[in-house]
Amino acid sequence: MRRRGRACGGWALLLALGGIALLAGCATPPRYTDLTLRPSPQQASAAQIVGESIVVALGGADVTVQWLSQAGVEGFYAGRPGLINPFPDEVWTEAPPTVFALRVRNSSAEPLQFDPAMSLLSTESGRHLQPILYDDMYERLIDLKDSARRLQSLQATLLDRLLVVAPGRQREGLLVFLPFDPRAKRLTLELNSLYVTGRISPVFLSFQVDLRQMQ
Repeated sequence: MRRRGRACGGWALLLALGGIALLAGCATPPRYTDLTLRPSPQQASAAQIVGESIVVALGGADVTVQWLSQAGVEGFYAGRPGLINPFPDEVWTEAPPTVFALRVRNSSAEPLQFDPAMSLLSTESGRHLQPILYDDMYERLIDLKDSARRLQSLQATLLDRLLVVAPGRQREGLLVFLPFDPRAKRLTLELNSLYVTGRISPVFLSFQVDLRQMQ
């Protein structure tokens, strides 16, 4: 499947490891010391909030999603021997990415398919972000110290390619987006290319944005 092009709200803001490089037509977002996403009440009856995660039962599969702060990302990689956190510390102060840990478990008798690159992160104003892909991050990590280990860890965990999950198995990893519009109050994570038992099963997850602006 051919991937869609990137709009201004998605890849016109390029994730630079020392900050955000801006292209014409996009405004610089304010900086924030605190950025927290919390699950808000979900519209779908199949979705339940469990602690800081949202769990969706799809009848033959379940999806678990949790937003990760900088500490959450560090913990994610610390729990995986042989991997390191590929994101340098500077990115969290200059241009913090929006990161979600996602796990898909297939309890059906048929393979499950999911294309993470077709996901969207949307604000209530209708602005959309598409996931950051490995090829895009490669250009920003290759010149850093420990670049080989960083890229290996990113390749092992970044969800950006078609997944086929066999019956009785699960896959997990990270969905990474650029910083969203800091004026947003609500975000919706759209997993709109998820096929369970051969049928499209889109998932829409709601998050509340809590921000404290830097003084």
